[in-house]
Amino acid sequence: MIISKIIVHELRKEQGRAATSLITSKELMPVDDESTELVNALLKSYQGDKILYAEFDNEEKKYFPKRFESYRQSQKKNQEFIDFSVDAVSNLETIIKAKTLAKGGYLVFAEYQLNDTEFISIFLIRDTEGKLLQRVETSFEVKRIEYLDTNHLAMACRVNESKLKSGESNYLSFIKQRQQEVSEYFTDWISAKQLESSTEYTRALYHILNDIPAPINPETKKSYSIDEVRNMVYETARSNAQQSINLQSLGEQIYGDASVISKYTEEKQISIDTEFRYDKNALKKFVQISVNSDGINLKFSRSDSGIKVRLSEENPDIVLIESAQFAAALKDQIKNHG
Repeated sequence: MIISKIIVHELRKEQGRAATSLITSKELMPVDDESTELVNALLKSYQGDKILYAEFDNEEKKYFPKRFESYRQSQKKNQEFIDFSVDAVSNLETIIKAKTLAKGGYLVFAEYQLNDTEFISIFLIRDTEGKLLQRVETSFEVKRIEYLDTNHLAMACRVNESKLKSGESNYLSFIKQRQQEVSEYFTDWISAKQLESSTEYTRALYHILNDIPAPINPETKKSYSIDEVRNMVYETARSNAQQSINLQSLGEQIYGDASVISKYTEEKQISIDTEFRYDKNALKKFVQISVNSDGINLKFSRSDSGIKVRLSEENPDIVLIESAQFAAALKDQIKNHG
């Protein structure tokens, strides 16, 4: 990771009170081992939480997207980054004054490059035991690095500038928190507009499973087949009462590693919510083959491929279906309804 800019501002507000105070930095933090470790710890915490993907809501009244675009179109000098961060956090202060349950914290703005991709991330963190950030004249410095889990990472978002430049969708991501009040005012502030795409996410998961190394069957000590993995994912999804798929839970149950799917999507820059409602029709593809071509519509279980339904070895244009029940039903259709 190559970090180009880091700045921290402190927004003070007690829960249940409207009074706020904003302590802004006048200069960037130095990019050294301590600040780099801080950003790495924040990113590790971010990637371990429930990540949702979205785009900016570019309605006229939305402040953050316009201010961000203004910075993006600038020369991106240090002072321009400072001004952008100050303007943005000042806008946040205005928003949370009306939020009774909202609390303040440290706003960490970081601009960096990771895997040849440009990002700007904003982290809202609470103070840790043994002050993590300490005020020094016109800026902050890292006093002590501790591992930051999601209890300290109150909210965070990340803009994939490379995607935004190329006109791709889902360039904005943020974490989903249990504290609804925090999630709402933070996502309102950055003006996140989620794109509902359960079908796309379900299809994306299908292809992801093809590329991730299959887990080991504890009984045979050999890797599960891809069809066995798909069946396990299908049954796991269908057993969820909320009809949703959580990639971390899925990774833990199927692979024995909660982070295996998330790490893969991060490495390959695949935009897929950590938790999403699955599309029932798209999910069927995990256990069913469906072909509609040349006026013939054929659906059958993947487990029957090569057994009840197979291609002829003598003629690749011939499909063989070996099923007494199917043959009887077909004969009945031709005889009585033909």
